[in-house]
Amino acid sequence: MLLSALVLTAACSNSDPERPEEKFADTGRGVFILCEGNYQSGNSTLSYYDPVTRKVENGVFLRANDRRLGDTGQSIQIYDGVAYVAMENSGIIWALDTATFRVRGQLTTGQTEHMINPRYIHFLNKENAYVSDLYSPYITIFNPKTMKYVGSISTHQEEAYGYNSTEEMIGWGDRVFTNCWSYSNKILVIDTRRDEVCDSIVLSSWQPKSMALDARGKLWVITDGGYSTGDDSFSDNIPHLYRIDATTLEVELDQELDTDNANVQLATNPDGTMLYLINNDVYRMPVDANRVPVRPFIEAERNSNGQRHFLYGIGVNPHNGEIYVADAVDYRQSGVVYRYTADGTLLDKFRVGITPNSFAFK
Repeated sequence: MLLSALVLTAACSNSDPERPEEKFADTGRGVFILCEGNYQSGNSTLSYYDPVTRKVENGVFLRANDRRLGDTGQSIQIYDGVAYVAMENSGIIWALDTATFRVRGQLTTGQTEHMINPRYIHFLNKENAYVSDLYSPYITIFNPKTMKYVGSISTHQEEAYGYNSTEEMIGWGDRVFTNCWSYSNKILVIDTRRDEVCDSIVLSSWQPKSMALDARGKLWVITDGGYSTGDDSFSDNIPHLYRIDATTLEVELDQELDTDNANVQLATNPDGTMLYLINNDVYRMPVDANRVPVRPFIEAERNSNGQRHFLYGIGVNPHNGEIYVADAVDYRQSGVVYRYTADGTLLDKFRVGITPNSFAFK
């Protein structure tokens, strides 16, 4: 029995006694790249890229902490000098030192009342942050300084196929907008003064996947349109792009897009005057335009069979406007990151972990 217990303990450990923790001390303006990995494989990783030296360090979480990041890395944000990583299927949020990559704190599902699968984090101030969730009908509130659970906000959503999802979050005045992705067509509006849902926006298309806010106070939303596979379908798989007035909640623009084979995403340039969107390729449009251009701004690479790579994430450096595009390739091999100037000139291309999905800029 003792031998069995020792074997079980060794098998469940994430640490490697023969692998020493590496010491990092990066104080530059580098870029974190979160790599989602494969669902239920526990192979999420974190990469770090120095745009000055063009050096990329892969697997820095494991190397700095002698433990694995976890399963299904969903998002990464930097706030007040700390990097926060939401690990969806592991049910954990890590707080990391941005110079040493060492763990400074963590919040797990067992420490909260309603958090199940954390997706994105929105920071209200140094003591309050919201966490969206894939399955829970609640937004979790926690203290980023102490990594302690504070409370929760009921979204009052009805379950659909087992999901109660909330996704990205964007603040505007005393409001926070969050898109309900899985099997939904709603944008919820949260009153941050009372920590409660006060309104909602119903869209004509299903599954709002990504959002961005421009300089004029217009909320941009892109849907993936659900899915259509023939035997198993939900909606029509036709993405839509919306522009919504963040003050009046009026839908001002609704454009149908090409059927997507990739992960639809949105981002803006640093001053909020230009919108970037992934819909198979990358498109760029001024925020005062009323239609997505026909020609892509950046085209996805293709393999030897002519099949388009799967662009999976986009981030814009707030310091200089450079564009970073994450390429999942085929979701099995190491992904690729492309770094472009603001006008679309390729500056660099490098390999990271499996399924890179998001960026955080120091």
